[in-house]
Amino acid sequence: MLAFILLSSCLVCFLAYRYYGNFLSRCCKLDDAATTPAVRKEDGVDYSPTRASVLFGHHFSSIAGAGPIVGPILAAMYFGWGPTWVWILVGAILVGGVHDFGSTLMSVRNGGRSIADTMKNLVGEGVGRIFMLFVILALIYVIVVFLDLTANTFTKQPAVATASGWFIVVAVVFGFLLRSQKFSLGQLALIFFPLTFAGLAVGHYFPMIEVGKEFWVWTTLAYCFVAAVLPVGLLLQPRDFLSAGFLYAILLLGVVGMLMAGETIQMPAFTGWESEKLGMLVPFLFITVACGACSGFHSIVSSGTTSKQIIKESDVRRISYGGMLVEGVLAVFAMGCVAVLTLSEREAGGTPVGIFAAGAAKFFGAVGIPLSLGAEFAMLAISTFLLTTLDTCTRLTRFLIEELLSWRNQASRFGGTLMALILPGILVFQEFPGPDGSMQPAWKAIWPLFGATNQLLAALALLTFVVFLKASKVGYKFALLPALVMIFMPMIALAFMVESYGLQSLVGGTAGAMFGLGLFLSYFSLKKLRA
Repeated sequence: MLAFILLSSCLVCFLAYRYYGNFLSRCCKLDDAATTPAVRKEDGVDYSPTRASVLFGHHFSSIAGAGPIVGPILAAMYFGWGPTWVWILVGAILVGGVHDFGSTLMSVRNGGRSIADTMKNLVGEGVGRIFMLFVILALIYVIVVFLDLTANTFTKQPAVATASGWFIVVAVVFGFLLRSQKFSLGQLALIFFPLTFAGLAVGHYFPMIEVGKEFWVWTTLAYCFVAAVLPVGLLLQPRDFLSAGFLYAILLLGVVGMLMAGETIQMPAFTGWESEKLGMLVPFLFITVACGACSGFHSIVSSGTTSKQIIKESDVRRISYGGMLVEGVLAVFAMGCVAVLTLSEREAGGTPVGIFAAGAAKFFGAVGIPLSLGAEFAMLAISTFLLTTLDTCTRLTRFLIEELLSWRNQASRFGGTLMALILPGILVFQEFPGPDGSMQPAWKAIWPLFGATNQLLAALALLTFVVFLKASKVGYKFALLPALVMIFMPMIALAFMVESYGLQSLVGGTAGAMFGLGLFLSYFSLKKLRA
């Protein structure tokens, strides 16, 4: 059954890419004769024309993170694998894929500017600036979350820290040789993909000495600064191209392992319309799955780093729509990893990341990989995506600061990056009272808001795409329905949070503010649409 679920998901996504992706291309009139910002503004740092195969790896690694793993696992545990599977496929094909495609296309046709700048041009100056501030704050929150998770992972898993360091060095050398143009991409890939996977053995047999979390926080912050100011082709592109190899290996080994292992599903397909821990299936299933079906964070990546590297408009379909479909397949695989575990095994795994590693190791074991090594491989893949999300977020925040302040030069490259990291560097050490009154890290105290805020961002990006299509005199109904669905889900979730926590609490008060912001921006977007 598990093998059928994954293989049928791959087939459905392939057909969606071929037929619905072709519909999107025709409807939006993708034109390869048009000059893209990457070509027109090439500067060797941020604007850099990149072949689709390399850019796909960068884009996918940036949008993935731990989102398509954590969300589907939690949703399957609390609502069952049936509704989780259905929403992943429907969401990725008709909602998330359209969202990512539209966000990239708008930016490509707006000089590589952000989704917030596009809203400013389409809806109004004031509305656009408020949206821009909202996006900056959302990115800072993501940096704080992944900074803490990365530091914790490296503290508790020295082998993963060693392998991650090895991987960064390999990526820099790969990027340097690729930029020298003395070797073809194929020649370098034959050498550097094995070197990348060799990092797993290096970390396993030569783990770093254990050091405290504070060391890893400062080290990771320094890495983010350096990675965000370096030319995109020196570290970001090559590292993400190589890190995509982890994904391909995980999915290939996972499919083969599922076919060979003969494991059965250990959890019910449907557990009920309400979860004690999460709440009602509608809207919290959709909020929880998040990146596995649709994520507002993708709009920032699509209109940030990705749009500045696309060579021709037809690559928008390959990279953005195709990338969301592959992320949907990864989400289905993550769901399979938790479905194959018994209740005791899930409890032993602890966190969703630990559960994913335990389930994946079972499938890898069917092809002869020891369980401990398979779990380390899965953990390394996730930590790779965490680092990717971190430095990409830092660069994206710098882009937005530059747009907000109309400040783009050599000084903004370094000063804007420093500004992007100051607040996360402070907040990562702060603690606030959680819902139960106990002191928790800042990001964890407001974690219940993350999913709803992320989905609200997706709704606003989809609304902007609808307005963009109308302004371009293109039929927009295919994007309007997903936009309305995505507005409804996070707004209802935020209203539930206000009711549960109260406006006086940190979570409830912030949820109320997000609800008001969502109403404000949605009103002006829909007003512009009707005009």
